[in-house]
Amino acid sequence: KRDNIATHHLYQAWDPVPSLSPATTGALISHEKLLLQINTEREIGDMDYKLGQVSIHSIWLGNNITPLREEEWGEDEEDENDVPAPSSPPTSPINTRKHRAGVDIHSCSQFLLELYSQWILPSNPSKRTPVILISEVVRSVTFIKHLLIYGTHRIFLADKAVAEPVSRLLESTLRSTHMPSRIGALHGILYILECDLLDETAKQLIPIISEYLLSNLRGVAHCVNIHNQEHILVMCAAAFYLIENYPLDVGPEFSAGIIQMCGVMVSGSDESTPSIIYHCVLRGLERLLLSEQLSRLDSESLVKLSVDRVNVQSPHRAMAALGLMLTCMYTGKEKISPSRIPDANPGAPDSESVIVAMERVSVLFDRIRKGFPFEARVVARILPQFLDDFFPPQDVMNKVIGEFLSNQQPYPQFMATVVYKVFQTLHSTGQSSMVRDWVMLSLSNFTQRTPVAMAMWSLSCFFVSASTSQWISAMYP
Repeated sequence: KRDNIATHHLYQAWDPVPSLSPATTGALISHEKLLLQINTEREIGDMDYKLGQVSIHSIWLGNNITPLREEEWGEDEEDENDVPAPSSPPTSPINTRKHRAGVDIHSCSQFLLELYSQWILPSNPSKRTPVILISEVVRSVTFIKHLLIYGTHRIFLADKAVAEPVSRLLESTLRSTHMPSRIGALHGILYILECDLLDETAKQLIPIISEYLLSNLRGVAHCVNIHNQEHILVMCAAAFYLIENYPLDVGPEFSAGIIQMCGVMVSGSDESTPSIIYHCVLRGLERLLLSEQLSRLDSESLVKLSVDRVNVQSPHRAMAALGLMLTCMYTGKEKISPSRIPDANPGAPDSESVIVAMERVSVLFDRIRKGFPFEARVVARILPQFLDDFFPPQDVMNKVIGEFLSNQQPYPQFMATVVYKVFQTLHSTGQSSMVRDWVMLSLSNFTQRTPVAMAMWSLSCFFVSASTSQWISAMYP
């Protein structure tokens, strides 16, 4: 069993994943759950050792390699913290020599590096660089490396020399008709992307990758069941990773195209879209929402897609889409328009959120009424917090009590739990008077409940939920 195996783009180590908090009002908190840590292309709960199992960060750690960006960040922080005063004299011998000579070391070293690059990497492949010249260049770089200012120069030989052949290798492999080779190339691409590419390398690789992903996903989106499943999963993982970590390099057109094809895939029937691909796409879309790399138009299209998927007959797919719908709702709630004036009560839902939530909450009540018992249990568990986050109390009490007393409600025990938690929330926020008012207004409706035993049971649950006594509230099962 591999519970803590390292995976691609491990969130808890580099960028904690925000998630919906059941304890606070619409808050996004960091957590260490499995859902968004696992590789997008891997099936949840699958403990088999497969391609892409070990992250690049684990490989670096095992070989004592410091990522380039970390070196740059560390140097930047040191520069910010240890900048000497303009009038203070240079302390190190190197700084002293630079200060006396007035030489622009950066410009000179940059000129030498560009010249050395031309010598070592000639434009004509048939022209071989003399070994003696290569030896002298390496020796010269060794001498001047301590004068280099930026960390990117330290690996110019390896980076520029390797990037071009790797790009050609990946391009030729992705065009191969041999499917295992293409799958292996995509796994290699995930590793390369995870290295936080330098700008020059990104300009070479990302156009090749994005063009491949768009053309291939567009061709299989309508009928993924007849194509290689692993190939589609790795393509989706690479596409999501590009949008999440390289949004400026791929551009909005790439993001919009991927979102559109994801909608096509998850909207297909159970036969046309296998379950593993369905869950992979939904997890990837959730990651994009939480990373805030989607435009407003794309986010709105995902809200509509998730609500549509929550209404499907398959309970497993509906519950998976429920997670995407909640993520859409809460991430939209967290984004406050710059033109919006802060309210006196920051916890009060704004009118736009209420209008949007009103259109969606009926989907949750319908799922309790029409779904299987385990679906109703899941929805009833999240519904009280959802109502508290998006609605003023006076807007939800009528709906909650009406569903609880409805003769068409097949799961009154779950709705009783919702009533109890909503009342307890009102008590804890000092709104017990509102609970009493709704109890008085609703008493006459209990007489219409049939049979009489059900009416007595409902009334007992109602009074226990409304009580402010801890002893009476403890009687609730």
